[in-house]
Amino acid sequence: MNDINDINEIRSKLNAKGAYNKTNKEVITDWLAHDCAEQFNFGLTLMPKKVFAHYVEGKKPDRHLKKRELETASNRFVDKLNSLVYTKAYARYNKKLAVVMTIEGERSYKDLHTHFALSKPTTMCCIEFANLVREAVDLSGDFWIYDPNFKLDSSKFNEQYRYKLDITDDGWLYYITKELDKHNIHNLYLP
Repeated sequence: MNDINDINEIRSKLNAKGAYNKTNKEVITDWLAHDCAEQFNFGLTLMPKKVFAHYVEGKKPDRHLKKRELETASNRFVDKLNSLVYTKAYARYNKKLAVVMTIEGERSYKDLHTHFALSKPTTMCCIEFANLVREAVDLSGDFWIYDPNFKLDSSKFNEQYRYKLDITDDGWLYYITKELDKHNIHNLYLP
């Protein structure tokens, strides 16, 4: 009986300090940013291509991907990247990169796009990893590499790319989880 009183006393002290007041989003974001930050050293944003909607006489209208389609395309990209990075070890032993993926744009009414936090293998240099990411984007076929509306006379050549790969810190994990709901974390994927 004494143990139960001790446990209840500990719970009441923790509750008074706000231990049980965090939302699911805060718990997940804190866990990713504090406990997993050193594992993820690259951030990636991918913009999906538009897909053929239906044929209208004389026109070929396109539409944006729906969330479920973007989720499937993003998982296909991760599979391609894993097979390029680990080649036979991915096929034989299911060796994979550590990846966190979020789909953004649903709540903010922007074009849907995917953010990734990726772990580069320690045996691979940054340039080699960046080349494999670009090759996986190209092979997946679902995401833009170049902006089709980019004008060559523009002085900002980095705007021609529709994907962005960069070295990150723990702030990236906070950034990619900004659109998660307080209680429902349906846009977060931990493959």
